[in-house]
Amino acid sequence: MYPINLENLPNGFELIDDKIKFDPNKHLKLEKPGEIFSLKNFGYSEKSIQESPVNFATTSVFRILSDEGCEALLDVSRKLEKFTTSSPRISRNVRGGVYRSRFLKDLCLSDEVSLFLSDIAGINLSPHTIPHQLGHINFNPLELEKNVDKWHVDTLTFDYVLFVTDPKKNDGGEFQYFFGTKDEMAELKKNNKKIPKNKIITPKIPGPGFAVFQQGKHVVHRAKGLTSPGERITLVNGYMPSDPEINDYTKFGELCNVDPMEIISKEFTNHTAAQVKKLLNEKILEKNFKDLNLDSIKQLEKASEILKSAINQLKKGKKDMEHFGD
Repeated sequence: MYPINLENLPNGFELIDDKIKFDPNKHLKLEKPGEIFSLKNFGYSEKSIQESPVNFATTSVFRILSDEGCEALLDVSRKLEKFTTSSPRISRNVRGGVYRSRFLKDLCLSDEVSLFLSDIAGINLSPHTIPHQLGHINFNPLELEKNVDKWHVDTLTFDYVLFVTDPKKNDGGEFQYFFGTKDEMAELKKNNKKIPKNKIITPKIPGPGFAVFQQGKHVVHRAKGLTSPGERITLVNGYMPSDPEINDYTKFGELCNVDPMEIISKEFTNHTAAQVKKLLNEKILEKNFKDLNLDSIKQLEKASEILKSAINQLKKGKKDMEHFGD
């Protein structure tokens, strides 16, 4: 992971006044989920599963933050609210918060959380190396009953959705996911069919600091709007497989709709360079002479593929943001 330098911020960013320093011993209360669902459970084919990093799909609700952690994150989120922007999917969100808050940065990069989630997913995970894919914060729309986010799959592979505010204090605002494949959802929407009620799962969130963890590239999900005035804030933090040989799943073209082009282009370039550097270090440069063989050609070809893919995405630039509507 290349460092996020809070002493040299991108243009237009400023640090908020963080009163509390993140302390994993005080602010985390990691409790394993009672249930873990696989892509097979969701109806994905063996081919789709084999092409995915792992068979993991999503979890039941589990706890990440302690009461102290909830209070600190709520304070940070409220201070960041003045920086909200909108996108074709979400009317009020804050991205790039890790450039503005030391507490948020340290929480999102926490080794303790990364190891915990890796154990759940059954694969080694690292915080995403695109800073704008860390610490995404959603705020409820100012218009009642307008959904916070539409049905969609994510622009990255793994993430958790954590409630910063207490959902029990609100009417509406539920997080929901579709218990089926994204192709099923696409077919339903294409034919203007209603989503079967038994396919819509609404996890019960006991309070702030609780989350659902998912392979967001496969699990179709949304966030409903509030039906009466209130405050609804959630935090989404992104992760990626630690193994650099696993294909990257960053939808750069879609990110251009939500993040400043000059910043996300630089972040995506850095992200690609970090992946290639790690690949070459682990697979070629750190090996001794006896280990150098035809496999090195394969790794150089892989590095070349990663670079070519990134270059093509950068050249194409912005593309429409995909979603399945409300």
